Amino acid sequence: MYKERDIENLWLKYEKLLSNVKSVGIDKLLEEFGQRIIESSYSQRDKEVFCGIAGNVEYSLTLAKNANAICKALNYDINSSSIIKCALLSILGRVGTQFEDRLKESESEWHREKLGQYYEWNESCPKYSINHMTLYHLQRFGVNLLWDEFEALSLLKDMSSEDNKFYGMHKSRLSVVLNLAHEATIKDELDKIKGVYTVPF
Repeated sequence: MYKERDIENLWLKYEKLLSNVKSVGIDKLLEEFGQRIIESSYSQRDKEVFCGIAGNVEYSLTLAKNANAICKALNYDINSSSIIKCALLSILGRVGTQFEDRLKESESEWHREKLGQYYEWNESCPKYSINHMTLYHLQRFGVNLLWDEFEALSLLKDMSSEDNKFYGMHKSRLSVVLNLAHEATIKDELDKIKGVYTVPF
């Protein structure tokens, strides 16, 4: 069985942090898209990271926490509001399109019991880039982005793609911090799943 989460508490943290971000469209986004955000899973299987209801929200909160820590460690002068905004909104594309969820609960008892696969791809959902869909949702709700925020959301977890190689050494510090935080977040979660102890220094 995938990890059970304190869904209400996670959503309260997510909503409270985003409500402090002074950006047009955030309230509308939370009101209209919130239910789908909190119900969405980051991955398909219980041995994969952040599987299950509220998996995406837990990932985004952990990403924000790690990004803030890395920013302080590197002594970067980045607006914490931009870190929170990008980290928490980066999951929108993982939820799905305007009308279709990206993942749906598996109907196969065999897949759930034998493979720990609780979710499967929703074939009714068109294929797309997660980052592009995130940016689509943000423009749909009228959420304004600074250039560094747009760049960071465009490049998150996608630094090495052919399109993004163009950015080279000119990536913003916000983008660097978020990508380092993503790697740390995924590694820490995988270690927990595998029962590996990570020395905290």
